[in-house]
Amino acid sequence: MTNSQDPILRDLMRLAKAPVTRRTVLAGAGMSAAAVTLAACSPGGAKHLSPVKDLSSSQHVVTWDDWPYYMDDSDNPQSPTIKGFQAASGIKVVYNTNVDDNNSYYARIKNQLGQGKDTGADTMCLTDWMAARLINSGLVQDFNYKLLPNVTKNLDPYYKGAAWSYDPDRKASLPWKGIIAGIGYHKENYKKVTGQDAPTSVADLFTNPALKGKVVVLSEMRDTIGVMMMADGIDISSFTADDFHNTLDKFTSYVKSGQVRGIKGNSYVDDLKNGDAVAGIVWAGDIVSTNNELGKDILGVVLPDSGSTYACDNFLIPMGSQHAANAEALINYYYEPEVAAMLALGGVFYVPPVKADLVKPLVAAKNSALASNELIFPTDLSKFHQFRPLSAKEDNEFSKAWSDAANGVV
Repeated sequence: MTNSQDPILRDLMRLAKAPVTRRTVLAGAGMSAAAVTLAACSPGGAKHLSPVKDLSSSQHVVTWDDWPYYMDDSDNPQSPTIKGFQAASGIKVVYNTNVDDNNSYYARIKNQLGQGKDTGADTMCLTDWMAARLINSGLVQDFNYKLLPNVTKNLDPYYKGAAWSYDPDRKASLPWKGIIAGIGYHKENYKKVTGQDAPTSVADLFTNPALKGKVVVLSEMRDTIGVMMMADGIDISSFTADDFHNTLDKFTSYVKSGQVRGIKGNSYVDDLKNGDAVAGIVWAGDIVSTNNELGKDILGVVLPDSGSTYACDNFLIPMGSQHAANAEALINYYYEPEVAAMLALGGVFYVPPVKADLVKPLVAAKNSALASNELIFPTDLSKFHQFRPLSAKEDNEFSKAWSDAANGVV
């Protein structure tokens, strides 16, 4: 257990009591993603853009757009880690929780972004598939790795290479946090309803009649369908349109039969807590947050042998950033193991991109249970797989089909 008398840790750990997570706001936007189609979003001809003049040497400020509740003090724009960076660097941080959804955020900045003008942010954190779109469209700039020594030393090698095909060498994107999707369940209620201690496979959710009307899944298409495709032996890094639609047909049948009671964002946690749902496809970070909030492990997560989806929200620097060097100083700071540990201790229960052997001992010194949690510091990364990037045509087609399948289910 933690030392409640440690004032720094006390200030950090009190933040972990909040049940709201990075995905809370996404919950409200997930089902409307199809309405904001991306076919018309990728501005043509952007490949010719170049970075604007950098004013970092004379203007000691950086503006960072991020998701809500993704910082060690989600209610305070001057969190402990932000204050630490400002004190060490002399650079003022304007931290905005402006990213409530990849699509809606992009729609708000796309005109400036496409013209290489200032979007209002020097860096922003967006999910892999949107990061891929911006990189492929030439809308973001490469990093100056001379300003990123901590990244060079401390980035987990897992985040480089062919699995991250949109940026295998991490020239223009760097992971901020990793997001795991797996099978979640209410421990007591699952035992009561099924007679089993825990689900053992994705099929358990959809084929066990005892769970009819008690299964909830994520409104994020890439996670729910991704987990289901892997359960059918499909490689989600190279699936075909037929693979997607065949799996979606199965999902639709589970919805129509009443096996699935809800398709939700973060609010699925409430369904699990109050007993309306017993199990489902979930985000692991939410489960850790909920158990921490309640002070007891009422919910569990199973990472299926067939595989769990894994995605990152990534730092990007738009071509129009006027303070790119300051943004790189900020990114470099968050790749310090001590800072990564502060975030974990401060209630950001998602996977750090910094090498675990550098961060875990620091966390363990304050909270051994947190350090040993496989959902924050997983030891077997081979179970995680990335949903392949979609073309604009595929994105529109798949998002519409997903929206149609989920129509009327809340």
